[in-house]
Amino acid sequence: MANANGIYLSVVSDDFGMCPPVNDGIVQAFTEGVLTDANLMAPCPAFPDATRLAKTHRIPVGIHATFTAEWDHLRWKPLTRLRSMIGADGTFCRTVVDAWKDADLAEAAAELDAQWDRIEAAGLEITHVSEHMGGNEKLGAILKKKILQKRVAYRHFLLNGAEHDLPRYDLKSVLATSQISSELNVVRAELERWLDSLGPGHHMWIAHCAVDHPSLSAMCEPTHPSVEWARTYRVIDQALVLDRDVRARIEARGIQLVSLAQCPTLGL
Repeated sequence: MANANGIYLSVVSDDFGMCPPVNDGIVQAFTEGVLTDANLMAPCPAFPDATRLAKTHRIPVGIHATFTAEWDHLRWKPLTRLRSMIGADGTFCRTVVDAWKDADLAEAAAELDAQWDRIEAAGLEITHVSEHMGGNEKLGAILKKKILQKRVAYRHFLLNGAEHDLPRYDLKSVLATSQISSELNVVRAELERWLDSLGPGHHMWIAHCAVDHPSLSAMCEPTHPSVEWARTYRVIDQALVLDRDVRARIEARGIQLVSLAQCPTLGL
């Protein structure tokens, strides 16, 4: 894997298994673009198809630990009898704050176990750990126990891996292109600046890929506080991961694309 200038990049898409446009986008981004990894959401409705696609295309996958369901019209339930983190309809709470305010840690740990087991039962190896929508010290403690048990590193997302003492991948920098802007050219400019700034070491670009489809907008009402997450940010990320000029920029700088599993770790 040695690279002349020592610059390595992993490009990871979240939310694999959430819905068909996300699944299709991740496959296209992996087979035609620069995507190197994806994160599976085990409780979600399109999970079975995501596992099939991951095996068919040999997409390296991690677990996207899922304790929230943010959309109005696309909901999912825990895999276990998790009662302390659900709403009246039996599905996960919509926000991280609501999900964890009365969370029973034993129930949450059992749910994480079930999500992990469902991915492994599908015949897939989990190469990294991350969380959906973020977390807090409660989630950090649960993740740490599982990480040490399974010897699989925390990737990076909204939890501070160092602050929570999580064994993690040793990443020199991380860029999440989602939510930078609803304008493609603005996000492209920021991505290009970041790529040009990379020095020796391993770096990660976090994306949320999806093919453009009306069903993405149908996941929520137009007044949803995160409405741009439904379609806009995903379509922008899809375009950039597939963009030939972005690939050319990566190649011109001699940046080597690698799966997260090829990155060094801290604490394992």
